[in-house]
Amino acid sequence: MPSSSHRSGQTTDPTSTSASAPDTYRATDVPAVALRTGRCQCGHIVYQVEGIPDDPHLCSCRHETRISGGPAVLWVGFRKDGLTWTGPGGEPTWYATWPTLRRGFCPRCGTHLASLADDSDMIMVTGFSLDDRSGTDPVGHSYRDEAVPWISITLAPDPQRSVAPSQ
Repeated sequence: MPSSSHRSGQTTDPTSTSASAPDTYRATDVPAVALRTGRCQCGHIVYQVEGIPDDPHLCSCRHETRISGGPAVLWVGFRKDGLTWTGPGGEPTWYATWPTLRRGFCPRCGTHLASLADDSDMIMVTGFSLDDRSGTDPVGHSYRDEAVPWISITLAPDPQRSVAPSQ
């Protein structure tokens, strides 16, 4: 598991399964939602986040599949300084899943909400904890080679890769 960002060293190329330097996706063609909210299942941990979703991607690493109990987790990045914990429970409980990576979850219902690398200015939130998921269609799939063989995922086009070459 990486130390500087949630999926550093993982490819975003939908046709590749090998690790390479990441191409960060910024949903510039998606209308900006000035403020989004999200929460855990029971509503004890609630947050708001400002800005445009950054690098929406699926991850099928062993940490994610074990923590979620599912074949992949949808992660969406936002600037760490744009996130505020607003619910009655305050900040989530943090668990270190790697020496430089912590995961935030609700201590009441167990909902997995966030991933934070020590040296990153971004925080990744679980895509389905967001109330408004517009602009969060995944453009990459980290650890695709570790995904279960029966999963089939069609990734959203990456706007950075679909730009026509200049003439």
